[in-house]
Order: sequence, then structure tokens, then C-alpha cells
Amino acid sequence: MKRQDFEFLVDLLRRNAGWEFDEQQYFILDKKISNFIREKAYPSVEDLVAELKVGSRALIAQVVESMAFSDTSFCRDYEIFEQFQEVLLPRIIDNNRSGKRLRFWSLGCSTGQEAYSIAFALKRKLIGLENWDIHILGTDISSLSIAKAQKGLYNNFEVQMGLNARSILDFFTPEDDQWRINPDVAKMVEFRRYNLLDRLTTTSRYEILFCRNVLRYFAPEYQEQILNRVSQVQTPNGILYLGKNEHVPAVEKFYEKISGFSNVYMCKNAGMERPRLQNIVDFADSESLAMPSFVRPNILSEKRPFASEAFKKKVF
Repeated sequence: MKRQDFEFLVDLLRRNAGWEFDEQQYFILDKKISNFIREKAYPSVEDLVAELKVGSRALIAQVVESMAFSDTSFCRDYEIFEQFQEVLLPRIIDNNRSGKRLRFWSLGCSTGQEAYSIAFALKRKLIGLENWDIHILGTDISSLSIAKAQKGLYNNFEVQMGLNARSILDFFTPEDDQWRINPDVAKMVEFRRYNLLDRLTTTSRYEILFCRNVLRYFAPEYQEQILNRVSQVQTPNGILYLGKNEHVPAVEKFYEKISGFSNVYMCKNAGMERPRLQNIVDFADSESLAMPSFVRPNILSEKRPFASEAFKKKVF
């Protein structure tokens, strides 16, 4: 890809999605755009760029969506997610028992695994779940990712990424050689396409926002705009999750770090009494939060049986 084409695409992605690419990420952009022109049968990058310069909104939207990052898994960063389930979620539940209403939002939800993982945690920790008003929203800029999330259908490899055999049996139903999210889980979750640069239209207030490994791809000014916008739809002292090693300086303008948690923040809602979340013991290195048997995402190997084979052999 020629330098001028690279610079044009970088500017296009910045203006339409807020993402920031530098020269060190040239190969990432080059690979993604090469896949796009091959899929759409363009003769070359130059031909695509020439058509983009005409200003077709539909084509621009397709290119932006094709550049979206979709790396995800169930219960991603397991220790952090287990800490959410075992430590923070029970306190959020206790703080909302009178109203029996909870709202969660997974921003940049990709193909849905994070949003469904939140539902799994609620199924495990909330007794009398059927008597609560629960809504989990997952949004992403990619229409293809949202379509897959809405189907709730995952292959053997995808369900093994972060889930043990017991969880797969509890929350999925086998369908041919794939696994479908059970209806009682699916009804808790809604997926919508949403560009984080767009104006918010929601009237809901969210107890917890998951925005993990999303803002890192945005230019600093857009990071601040997004944080300002989403902080306004949080409940008093609502919780924000960023990525495990994600550094977003602007977060401190709208949130404050919760001691004992990795990249977990409380919204600065002035004038409201804070729930007692500040003095939680740091469980990040606890052996009790270790990944359960059957699979750890970082040690998957070709020798490990697929989930369907494991169930037949009763290895769990």
C-alpha cells in the first residue's frame, strides 16, 4: 500500500470511527484492507481509495466495519472476570435489592461473548433471578459481529475459549457441530449496532459498563468525548471496566479508580453516597480465582479435544 493511500485511510478511519493508527500499525491496516479488497473484488487498494474519495457513505461504512477489531472470548482475562463475579457483582446485587433492577452495557461487544459472560455470572450469583428486571446491552460498530452475537451460535473452539465443560453444558445446547446459547440466557441480552462517536439515544442508566480494550484504539480527544458521554448514562457511582493493561488518561476526569481491582473505576457522581466498594481486598492473585479445569485460553493446544468429544468421553 502506498504511503498516500495509507494516510488517506488513516484519516478516514479517524473521522468516521475515531480510531488512531500510526506508522507502526501499518501492517495491521494493510492486512485488513487487503482482505477487504479481496472479498469485494477490487483490483487494487488504489481503486478502492479512488471510490472512497467520491464519498459514498455506504462504502465508507463497509470499510470502517471491516477494520473493526474483533478479538474476544468468553470470560476474557479470566481472573478479572472471576473477580467481577465473586467480589463486585454480589455487592452490586445487594445495593439494588430494593428495586430488583440491573443494567449492564458491553461497549465494543464484538461477537457477543462478553455480554453473554455477564449473563452467565448473573445466573450463577443471583438467587431469584426471574424476579429481577435484568437487561444486558451489547453494542459494536460491526454489523457482522452483531449479527453473530444475535444468533448466539458458537463453534467448539469458541466455547472452549474461556469456559469449562460444566459451563458449556449449563448455558448452551448442542446444535449440529456447534453450541447455541440457551433461551433463558439469550432473553437477558440485547445487541445493537452502535458507533461510539454517535450521539447516545438511550434513556437507561447502567450500573456497570464494560469498555475493555476498546478505547485504546481511539485518538485521545475521542477517548475523552466517549467517557464524558457514557458517564452520563451511569447510575450514581456506577462502575466502569477498562482493559487489563489499558491506559486511558482521560478516565480520571470522570471516574476514580477502585482500590483492589485492575482497571475498575467508579463514576464521579457528585452529591451521592458511595456504596462500600473502596475497601475490597485485592483478589487478583488468589489461587481461588484460578481458571477451572478443562481449558485455559493461554494453553490451548491441538491435542486438546473439542468440547463435543470431551462430553462423550466424560473428561470433566
